[in-house]
Amino acid sequence: MTLALTSSLSRSVLRSLAMSAAVGVTLAACAGTPSTPSTPATPVTNSDPVLSASRWELTNWTGHTVPHGDNGEPVILNFDTQNGQGRVSGRAGCNRFSAPYSVRAPGQLSIVQAAATRMACPAPAMQFEADFLDKLQAVNNYKIAGPVLEMHTLDGQTLSFYAREKPSAAAKIKFIYVASEKLPCSAGVMRTTCLQIRERKEDPWQLWYGNIEGFKFEPGIAYRLRILEEPVVNPPADASSIKWTLDMIVEQEIIKK
Repeated sequence: MTLALTSSLSRSVLRSLAMSAAVGVTLAACAGTPSTPSTPATPVTNSDPVLSASRWELTNWTGHTVPHGDNGEPVILNFDTQNGQGRVSGRAGCNRFSAPYSVRAPGQLSIVQAAATRMACPAPAMQFEADFLDKLQAVNNYKIAGPVLEMHTLDGQTLSFYAREKPSAAAKIKFIYVASEKLPCSAGVMRTTCLQIRERKEDPWQLWYGNIEGFKFEPGIAYRLRILEEPVVNPPADASSIKWTLDMIVEQEIIKK
């Protein structure tokens, strides 16, 4: 009886020792396996405050003629943040557009396919717009030097923009008509020509002595504009107390003499 009990205990001890050894080997194997460091993710930011600080007007594009003065409406980009997502919007020569954008690292820019309005324009303007919106998706890096923004594309093209002041939060939307001809006027001691403007078709024409930022008047074309009106703080004695900035050309018509 004593021998059987001793034998049973010996077998139990041996099993315990074997299990302990197996656990030890397993733990040693785990401890001896070095952990593989994870590759850090590419940092992504939704926007760039320097991009957002200005409106950007297209001034040059490799291999393309930029339509300055083409019925008065420049190509404009606005960078903003909406619901935590970077967005770029503006005018592309004919229609307004909007697209998501992100900055994946300092100087690296990604713009997603844009959604645009569908206003009909002359064929050259429509083609320029299609090419421009397509090229925005090929932009992969950018740099800002003073008032100049340069975007570089995957195929080696460069789009250059010049910084324009953004309208303030106090700016109000306003619609005006602009006559097809300017008239002589006096601005202080200077003789010059002024735009003729009115808010309603039945109103008489009035002279506008200031500028409309972003609007390039073409003689012989009548316009209806959507503008942003904002107050000017401490204007000079001979200057206007309000500032107008072009937001959109709503209508335009060639007037035959």
